[in-house]
Amino acid sequence: MKTHKILIIGSFPPPISGVSLANKVITKGLKKSLMWKVDIINSEYSSNITAVHGNLSIDKLYFIKTYLFLYKVIFSKIIYITIGQSFFGVIKYAPFILLSKILRKKLVFHLHGGHLLNEYNLLKGLKRKAFYFFVSKMDYGIVLSKRLRENFSEFIKPSKILELPNFYESDLQMTEKEILNSKDYNEIRIIFLSNLIEEKGINVLLEAIKKLHEKCINIKIKVAGNIVSNNDLSNYFGMYGIEYVGVVNGKAKKEFLLWGNIFCLPTFYRMEGQPISIIEAMATGNLIITTKHAGIQDICTNDNALFCEKNDVTSLMSTIAYLSNNTAEIKAKGLYNYKYAKDLFSEDNFIENANKILLQCIN
Repeated sequence: MKTHKILIIGSFPPPISGVSLANKVITKGLKKSLMWKVDIINSEYSSNITAVHGNLSIDKLYFIKTYLFLYKVIFSKIIYITIGQSFFGVIKYAPFILLSKILRKKLVFHLHGGHLLNEYNLLKGLKRKAFYFFVSKMDYGIVLSKRLRENFSEFIKPSKILELPNFYESDLQMTEKEILNSKDYNEIRIIFLSNLIEEKGINVLLEAIKKLHEKCINIKIKVAGNIVSNNDLSNYFGMYGIEYVGVVNGKAKKEFLLWGNIFCLPTFYRMEGQPISIIEAMATGNLIITTKHAGIQDICTNDNALFCEKNDVTSLMSTIAYLSNNTAEIKAKGLYNYKYAKDLFSEDNFIENANKILLQCIN
């Protein structure tokens, strides 16, 4: 069996994000295969989550240290980069891209969002030309779902754009009996799991819960995720039935997801792709409340989710109030989601599909 050398360049935990988690899982999965020899370059420059994208800062200059590992490109056949979506998020990989092309390596960009084409269209002059020059150097582009294919449409042929859906980690795999024994579907229990960025909809959610509380509709809710310095939510935590539990991993994350029965992510985040947290919530038997944003509609439909308007407290209040009067729907859609995620989004499926795609990229 022939062994292929792959270099994975992108962010790895900490902090935890959809991109860093995906890089961690794909690295772990490929290392188990006899077909791959895997090396990595961790491009993460900060241990904190920020809501600011695209602006050059002193912190981001620490990215320069990754150029010390440029030599790793020489020893790999395929260069796999989880490309950013801002001008800086692309240009920072320029040395890796140029060296890869000079050495005729296969260059694969994996995009974990839906903003790349929008960013390109907003740019002008030399920045726009530079952006196009570097993005168009990829041999293949990987996106999370069908609706996100257009992000690469200006840069490569449609046949070179491949789809790799997100996943839930194997630690969350369980039987339907375990789901039913662990969850309480008799009352509304809302959970939010994401970085506490305003555009992820956390402010809208907490304000909706506050207003429902004022109308004597009391909802239990737990919030987990990294606190963002420029989004102070302390006035909500500990009040209106809202409990902040911090960052959850491993067993704590599983228990958190099993405690809830409604996962609410009313996102309008401009960098959004296909949130792993939604898939994790499905795998643990939760109904989904979210928005028709980015690639979410490729995994959420009326069969397994309810949709609210973006950045609209009243719309979200109405959705939650509806479920308070239709609790049977929570269980029905929650169990539907469990089976749906198990069939399509397991970690094993993700690794198997990633392996097929990467082998296709080499040939």
